[in-house]
Amino acid sequence: MKASLVSKIIIIVCFLCLIAGFIRVDKYKALDETKKNITTANKIAVVQLEGAIASSSDSGFFALDTGASSVLKSLIKAQTDNDIKGLILKINSPGGTVGMSQNIYNQIIRLRQKKPVVVVLEDVAASGGYYIACAADRIIAQEGTLTGSIGVIFSFMDYHSLLSDKLGINPVVIKSGKFKDIGSSTRPITNEERELMQEIINDSYAQFLAAIDYGRIKRNDNYSAKKVILTQENLRKYADGRVFTGRKAQQLGFVDILGDLDTAEIEIEKMAQEKFNNKLPAKLVDYAWKTTFSEYFSSFAEYSKSDIKLKDIVPLSMILSRKPLYLWE
Repeated sequence: MKASLVSKIIIIVCFLCLIAGFIRVDKYKALDETKKNITTANKIAVVQLEGAIASSSDSGFFALDTGASSVLKSLIKAQTDNDIKGLILKINSPGGTVGMSQNIYNQIIRLRQKKPVVVVLEDVAASGGYYIACAADRIIAQEGTLTGSIGVIFSFMDYHSLLSDKLGINPVVIKSGKFKDIGSSTRPITNEERELMQEIINDSYAQFLAAIDYGRIKRNDNYSAKKVILTQENLRKYADGRVFTGRKAQQLGFVDILGDLDTAEIEIEKMAQEKFNNKLPAKLVDYAWKTTFSEYFSSFAEYSKSDIKLKDIVPLSMILSRKPLYLWE
């Protein structure tokens, strides 16, 4: 009986994936038809980064396009796509892992050496979301956008008292060195371990500041688009984990322009014309990574995991526990 039920579930899932695949194919056929009417040499790619920034997406079934891994692929593709003369990256994210934030940041830095990049901050673009934004030539935000949260966090649960005192469970760990199980939830953290983790946090924080310094303070482009200067003084003063509105961020130098996607389109077209000395108008094109059947299926598997289902009631730093995070929650 159970085997029969499992078989039916698998068949249903495969059928849904197949339908989704056809929908996606039709979507890109329509997009390709639209592209035929666009001057080949004048396209502006639009990419969306949504949700937590991590190597594996938690966007859910049928929603891999806006995950960090897919965004990274789109950025890599845009770098060598001669049809693309500029890129707009929309960010709506509280941040995420240090490594993936740095991967996307570094790719934007490489991309902007060849073509202009503008970031649009949406509802929230905090911590790792802001880290990534700093790689762009210009940052645009709404007045009410929440951004900032410059800093690093490391979290894990300590439930050793529950195990030993309430349940009578005493974990046994055999390890090669005293730090091998650092961050374990089955025992209290030691002073030495706390000091070691603080060193890691401080180093990751220094990397965050260096990324902002390189991406924003040391910008030397000649684009006519408005550029607000961020000073070292403001960076050090306000990089304490606080969040601020887009309006406040612009006043302090963390954001260049207040506006939305339409504003970004105006600015990126002007920058692309200046970069390539081409006065022809540019057209925005959806540049989302084309998800394969296997990616749809793996997305369903990810969405079925218990930790993803708990994301609305468990802090994200606990879901992504035992690693330094550029994250606001």
